[in-house]
Amino acid sequence: MIHPILIIVMILGIVLASAVANAWIRKRVFGRTYSALMAGDYPTFFEEVDSKGMRSMFSEYVRDSLKLSAFMAQKDTESVTQTFNRMMKSKICDTQKGDLLIRGFQYYAEQKDQKKVCTITEKMEEVLDKELAGKYRRHYAIIFGKSSEYIVDLEKETPLHRNRMKGYLQYLLARSYRNAGRESECISLLREAAAEYRVAPGNLEETVRVL
Repeated sequence: MIHPILIIVMILGIVLASAVANAWIRKRVFGRTYSALMAGDYPTFFEEVDSKGMRSMFSEYVRDSLKLSAFMAQKDTESVTQTFNRMMKSKICDTQKGDLLIRGFQYYAEQKDQKKVCTITEKMEEVLDKELAGKYRRHYAIIFGKSSEYIVDLEKETPLHRNRMKGYLQYLLARSYRNAGRESECISLLREAAAEYRVAPGNLEETVRVL
């Protein structure tokens, strides 16, 4: 008769071996999919993300998140919207929903889709903390709402930062100046913002992210 302790040890060994094997397989399957996504090999990516291995080991939400990245990179707005809306309807926590809204905000802001950015900004108020939601509200107000109400605050805040953060605030201040009809100050400050981002002035718009 096998000693009970030996049986327990054998069971634990089998469980551990199974867990290690499962983790290795998950890493390998995910790695193939993610590598294709990062390489921009979209035919391979979409084949991998819907493969039997990915479907058996990862939730639809995880796979949709990867697909959303691919659709955004390809500027496939119709597919982005379908995937984004499906993910928003999933049973996810506020942290996941907040991350998703931030991704959506940036994408639709780049597409200059004011209606969608407005809707996302409103939803952010329900999910993100007050300070973070305020940053996106300010960005929306300046870029899409043509507001100049933040000029004084931005003039005080901008000199307190360096590098990309300073560049982002200079960008917001420059656009605020434009909204107020101060175009010469806007142009000058946009050049400074581009220098902080280390990009050509013409590439600043596509580089800016809410910080």
